[in-house]
Amino acid sequence: MAQGAPEPRGGQAIDAQDLLARAAAAESRERALGAATARELAIPESLRLDERTRAAMLIAIEQIVGAIEESLRRAVVPEGFPGIGPTLPLLHAAGLAADPALVHELLARIRLEQLAAGMPHRAAAHPARPSLLNRLAEHPAPELADAARALLLAESRARSPEAGRWRLPLTLHHRLLWWVASAMREQAGTLAGVALDEVLCAAVAADYALAERCAEHQVEAVALRLAAAIAPEPRECARVLLEALRDRHVPLFLALLAHAADVPVVDARTLLLDPGAERLLLVLHALDLPREAIAELCVLLSDADPRRDLAALVDRIELLAGLDIAKARDHLAEVRLPAEYREARAALRGICAR
Repeated sequence: MAQGAPEPRGGQAIDAQDLLARAAAAESRERALGAATARELAIPESLRLDERTRAAMLIAIEQIVGAIEESLRRAVVPEGFPGIGPTLPLLHAAGLAADPALVHELLARIRLEQLAAGMPHRAAAHPARPSLLNRLAEHPAPELADAARALLLAESRARSPEAGRWRLPLTLHHRLLWWVASAMREQAGTLAGVALDEVLCAAVAADYALAERCAEHQVEAVALRLAAAIAPEPRECARVLLEALRDRHVPLFLALLAHAADVPVVDARTLLLDPGAERLLLVLHALDLPREAIAELCVLLSDADPRRDLAALVDRIELLAGLDIAKARDHLAEVRLPAEYREARAALRGICAR
């Protein structure tokens, strides 16, 4: 055998350039591993995800990417483009699981599911009584009955396999469509050209148009319409909120809270999921809910979420007695400001504080 490449002992021979490239790649992997380990160790224990939540998030990403991939593949396969396989490994390598917007949305949705699952099955004051939603579906007022039935139908559709379990905000869904399409295109490499680009871009546009049409029939949107139809008087607000939570109907509770506080449902979700509940307590106080009702809400949430400290929550609820309601309403006014404005101000405050 000629001098140069060593005789292979199974597999392909490598030359000196291959060896140098592999050594450089190994060094790069070692640096990446060190950086990832440092980030992992730097996470405070209080902020670390439990294994159940982490696993649920990874499964959710796999489901979302798989659903988008299947949708786009239906447009690509008939055109006969070869070399396109699963895109998730490539997307993980590109840092999809570290995308802040995606992580934030998935974590919130998983926390909501965990919260609903942790609620007692017989939390209602009168267990034999039909749930609030079922009673509304039989209400004599057509606008209430229709809105309640629409929510029941939306929930049924959301549970069906073809509907998919994870529904993302349109902007995030659109971004993921482009990521998956780009990963499919990269896999095809030089075997495909502009023709594949055009097919993928058309498939993304079609999928996004479908998502736009379906958005108004999603559970959150339908629940908001029902909350607007209920529009409880201030003195009835506590009772209706409590009934929705006792029924383990978190989407309706969120919609009612968002409607009463006049905030987007995503902000109501943030208030609900904060285990310390300080902001939620201030908003409920601003809505002039009785302290007894606030306490019951906190007990239900604490029973469902092991991260919550009930004793600390009780102490905070007691503080509401000495808090001027005007101060709580000032806080609610801040919550109502656009999220982009609040985020920009928080970033600038961080710079000015240095």
